[in-house]
Amino acid sequence: MRPVRWPALIAVVAAVLVPAAGAADPPPLPARAQVVADRTAFLQLAEQGLKQTKELWWNNDLGWYDDRLEDTDRLPLATLWSAYPLFEATNAVAIAHPTAANKAAVNAFAAKAAKYWNPDITKTGAFAYYYTARGAWNAYFDDNGWWGLAFLDAYRATSNKQWLTQANRALMFMDRYGWDGTNGGGMWWDLDQHKKTSEPLAAATLIAAKLYRYTGKASYLKLATKYLAWANAKTWVASRRLYGRSQTDNTVMNYVEGMMVAAHVELCQSTRRKGYCTKARDLANASLAAFPIDADWAPETDSVYLRWMLDLYEQDRNPRWYALVYRNAKRAVAGARDDKGLWSLRWDGTWSKPGMLRTQAGTLCLLGWIAAVKPPAATAR
Repeated sequence: MRPVRWPALIAVVAAVLVPAAGAADPPPLPARAQVVADRTAFLQLAEQGLKQTKELWWNNDLGWYDDRLEDTDRLPLATLWSAYPLFEATNAVAIAHPTAANKAAVNAFAAKAAKYWNPDITKTGAFAYYYTARGAWNAYFDDNGWWGLAFLDAYRATSNKQWLTQANRALMFMDRYGWDGTNGGGMWWDLDQHKKTSEPLAAATLIAAKLYRYTGKASYLKLATKYLAWANAKTWVASRRLYGRSQTDNTVMNYVEGMMVAAHVELCQSTRRKGYCTKARDLANASLAAFPIDADWAPETDSVYLRWMLDLYEQDRNPRWYALVYRNAKRAVAGARDDKGLWSLRWDGTWSKPGMLRTQAGTLCLLGWIAAVKPPAATAR
């Protein structure tokens, strides 16, 4: 591992921690000039972090990223879940800073990401959890959900329609093999049908809603509303006003709620039915009450939740949602780097699993997405 030298801007951004958060409300934003300056710094750190990640995790022999530093496993390359936050960080940086080079980086990453497609899974193929896997592997519906969402963001960054095709592939596999059409609905976790769970259900709802907005095809709206109707009927936890993990498990997970918030935002925009906007705000408010303002699960999961809360902010311009993400971005910059300059720590400065690609990429994903969004026009002092 090469020593990493970081520019002075890191010390400037990290020098000031936001005051401790309240129980269900993020701290108020500082003066807008500070927020704008931080946005620039977040983008620079994300861009530098992507270069660092390519330098340290790239496997020259196999042509893809390793799952962890100095990985000597028989299958060393990044699983799809580990690569997902890096895919999204690459997309976010190109959206925040749409240079030809950044757009080309998205297209190059997405072309590699398409190689997770395994044509031997089922009769139609699926995205496998390991790069270039072939043969009758198990496949996970949440993995296909992550990849479908990342391809949609790749399309947003580049306007390259082949990434819409890849997102559709993921969704069609999820609906054909993941949706339990014979026993009352719900989305299986994997092809072995071990359990039903909300991660792939929320992802499929959001993919379908986004594809409907991008294409106008009614079939996508039909899928989105089918999934949403089942979630409302079967997984709604009235006491929390959030979606539970499954029909039988009332556990609520922040990244599921984030995707459901964004799905309602998409449907509100495309159908012009204000009830979806109201539900998105209700879910977001309930999430602030249910989950810590200082996100403390893991960078790769918390960044999913926060990234989709920004979709609601872009729709209603309520600075509260932006302030939540800003708070955690500041925490990450202040606490997530280790003494070698890697983003290997949790945002509170405690250790995650050393050397994991997904930990580094999860923080870069957060920094990239907050940089991709314009800050509020006015902030409280």
